[in-house]
Amino acid sequence: MRILVVDDEKRMVESLRDYLALEGIEVKTAGEGAEAERLLVEEPFDALVTDLRMPGVDGMSLLRWTREEGPALPVVMISAHGEVSDAVEAMKLGAYDYLVKPFDPDELIIRIKKAVAERQALNRLAAGRSRFDSGAKLVGESLAMKDVRRLIEKAAPSGATILLTGESGTGKEVAAQLVHELSGREGPFVPVNIGAVPENLLESELFGHEKGAFTGADSRRIGLFEAAQGGTLFLDEIGDLPLHLQVKLLRAIQERKIVRLGATKDIPVDARLVTATNRDLEVEVQEGRFREDLYYRLNVIRIRLPPLRERKGDIGLLAGYFLKKLSGELGSKISGASPEAMAYLESMSFPGNVRELENAIERALILAEGPRLEARDFTALGERSASKIPPSDPFAQPRSLAEVEKAAVVAALGRNAFHREKTAAELGITRRTLLNKIKEYRLEVPGRGDEE
Repeated sequence: MRILVVDDEKRMVESLRDYLALEGIEVKTAGEGAEAERLLVEEPFDALVTDLRMPGVDGMSLLRWTREEGPALPVVMISAHGEVSDAVEAMKLGAYDYLVKPFDPDELIIRIKKAVAERQALNRLAAGRSRFDSGAKLVGESLAMKDVRRLIEKAAPSGATILLTGESGTGKEVAAQLVHELSGREGPFVPVNIGAVPENLLESELFGHEKGAFTGADSRRIGLFEAAQGGTLFLDEIGDLPLHLQVKLLRAIQERKIVRLGATKDIPVDARLVTATNRDLEVEVQEGRFREDLYYRLNVIRIRLPPLRERKGDIGLLAGYFLKKLSGELGSKISGASPEAMAYLESMSFPGNVRELENAIERALILAEGPRLEARDFTALGERSASKIPPSDPFAQPRSLAEVEKAAVVAALGRNAFHREKTAAELGITRRTLLNKIKEYRLEVPGRGDEE
């Protein structure tokens, strides 16, 4: 941290410089406002601490200059007892804070650190808005995200099969889209969520079918492999692919040919394959739910999308990105967030990752009453108990077997923070069965859980 301290009392600035140095804060000093302006133009600083009354260019003039012409940085004013009204006026002009002489240097350090932290949060928010304008998609400047982008940039032109791993909501489909954009392939990007397609329709969806292949097949239909010809086929939740279709997928990868359902003739396909999963496929292989030979075919290049809790420094960037994106979509006039709101967001763990953050900002934009988002607009993040799931005993006097089943599903969803995978595991059913039960009982489940 680098601070500029401005005061015409030489002993004052020297003692502050020495004291702040003990806290690891680098300090440069100036004796009056004109010298401070020159230093602020020539060198970078994180904050400015200035006396209010000085000969020549005083603290108030220096403050005005920073707001109109100089660098955007937080300003802490130092005033004497009789200058409090002037200090209040300085706050109105945009000063971050003020201290009255004599003051405790520790208090100054606390306020400087707080000012710099809030400014950095706001800068990340602004950078996120800029990132939206530039059209970038994988938002983040953390080392983890830089590594992800570096791997994608190297792997995309190769044509190799890519396996994207990571928790739900970390942005695996966005990463797959970026792979496609950087691949140089001219065909379309075709995404499909394996877990969202009914198992009895999945083979037809992927490989197509001929007329009369099954009841209701009134005409020929091409599958997603053919639809992605010359482009990229993205298979999300690949761990949900049934074993009998894993064989067909393996053949499609090895031979670059597919056979439509109800046909005998091979059809050559040229689709770059990118897959994604939030499961541990190695465990799936060990337990016999996923073919080992297919796993190695998919795992040529593996890219892990880090959870948001491992890159909290990116939350401000992402918040700015989503603010710009969602404000336009919702027709909201809100385009900013308070430092307190940013600090609150950066304190959250976000088990739903980037998608949960986007949902939180969308909800806040809809419900907020002020001109900018405040911390109170995000309080639902800390209230993960279901507002739409009954808090009372779910097994109190059920009237039928169906109600017992519904109550069990409701209770398990609540215990697992609406995470579908964990809920299904607790209930001893498949994730697809759980989704069917949610639909059957018309349960209103907050957010989108672990869906990718």
